[in-house]
Amino acid sequence: MTDHRKSDFGGLYRGALMTGLVLILAVNLPGHMTTDSVIQLAEGRAGEQRSFNPAFMSWLLGRFDSLLSGTSLFVAFNVALLFGALAALPRLAGRVHWLAAPILLAVVLSPQVLIYQGAVWKDVFFANAAIAGTVLLALAAERRGSALSGRAAWAGGLALLVVAALVRQNGILALGAGALAYGVATGSQLGWRRGFTAAGGLLAAGLVLFLVAGLAMSKVIPSSSPQAAGAGLRVIQHFDLVGVAARDPKASLAPLETEDPQAAATLRSLAPQGYNPERVDNISDAPGLGEALWRTPEGAVARTWAHVATTEFPDYAAHRLEVFRQAFLTPDILACLPVTTGVQGPEAVLQELGMPSRQDRRDHELYNYATWFFDTPVLSHLSFALVSLGVMVVLILRGRPSDWVLAGLQACALAFAASFLVIALACDYRYLYFLDLAALFGLVHLALDPPWTAILRRFRK
Repeated sequence: MTDHRKSDFGGLYRGALMTGLVLILAVNLPGHMTTDSVIQLAEGRAGEQRSFNPAFMSWLLGRFDSLLSGTSLFVAFNVALLFGALAALPRLAGRVHWLAAPILLAVVLSPQVLIYQGAVWKDVFFANAAIAGTVLLALAAERRGSALSGRAAWAGGLALLVVAALVRQNGILALGAGALAYGVATGSQLGWRRGFTAAGGLLAAGLVLFLVAGLAMSKVIPSSSPQAAGAGLRVIQHFDLVGVAARDPKASLAPLETEDPQAAATLRSLAPQGYNPERVDNISDAPGLGEALWRTPEGAVARTWAHVATTEFPDYAAHRLEVFRQAFLTPDILACLPVTTGVQGPEAVLQELGMPSRQDRRDHELYNYATWFFDTPVLSHLSFALVSLGVMVVLILRGRPSDWVLAGLQACALAFAASFLVIALACDYRYLYFLDLAALFGLVHLALDPPWTAILRRFRK
């Protein structure tokens, strides 16, 4: 009788899963694109990197585009990563509670899944790859089935976490967290020496693959500008210098004052006009400020940034905290682009791709649906940070090997969000998308086999 009920609830969960998958593809294909994704598709099609985005995303878009012009195949593949991970969760839970199906449907109907999964963004692909890779490591950690299936899950998890690291500049956190969590899961079963070896082996293999793949990308999709590799870091430094100068006109700007006095003077005079903690793009509102910073002698900005971040640390910290507040709390949700539908991008690039801009009735309806959740906990990184923290604690208390790995996913999502304290350039909601999706994924996992019985049993021992 028990097995029959489990089978019934398993069928209910699979039905909800298929319904969600079909719904997401139906309302989103061929996908939503913004300037970043339009440029990355053009890069992938031309085989040349023009922006400072990671090359792997452009290359992958180009490969799917070569099979079927546009982004439909990529979107389908990306959604399949997430739903494949959701489909694998019952193997970890050992049972399927009736609660899992309604929780899953509620997750599917959230803007973060229903609409964001149709967006051609590296943020979404990174989140899906990191989650799917972690689930495969969790399957490997449970050590069920044959040794071959365990090794296949380990290898697949490793590959997806390396892909995640290649897609986002701070995505390497997913590989590190996955290796550490897998090591803890192994150590809880086989002893901590084996756990340490497992973590080290996974991390070492991942770093080697990451470096090899990075070198391959530089050959397969070379950059059109030798400065592109360091442009992202340079933009962060510009933003921080403008932020400090805007807060304190008397802040020391050495060595820029010595190496390029004119640029230093321009920075002091125009910083208040060009600074907005919501996004770095506002520097362009002060004509001549960005140009002055980009024309400085080689290394001058980096040296000035290091000087300011140490000797003017209170101003630097205040600037960074305010930028992070905008990104994490999104006090003005509309200014932080909570959702995007349709296709928008530079007209010249769209013409190159033969792709018209798009904002049709379906796009309007999706955006209108998302507005129902503006200024609510459903579109709040703080809400999901609390959920993620709660899920992590519950998984640790239950303490299965796979729980340790999936607790590592939540820890990674929180650390990923925290990393924007030092790298955030804008408050766009999508930048911390991984945090929201990991928390939602954790809720589905807990709903499959509600943990209260196992936790109570553990405390009674």
